[in-house]
Amino acid sequence: MQDLIEEAVQVGWDETEVLAAIIEVADNLMLVNVNNAELDALLKAMKRKLE
Repeated sequence: MQDLIEEAVQVGWDETEVLAAIIEVADNLMLVNVNNAELDALLKAMKRKLE
């Protein structure tokens, strides 16, 4: 992770900008995982009702 930050700073990003971007990506990935789990549970419930 430190390499990514250093490389981004070398090409002109401010360190604060880089960290904010990393946090935003992590937050979005977390939301996707939560939504996937909710969708999976819903699909399983629907499948049980159809059986």
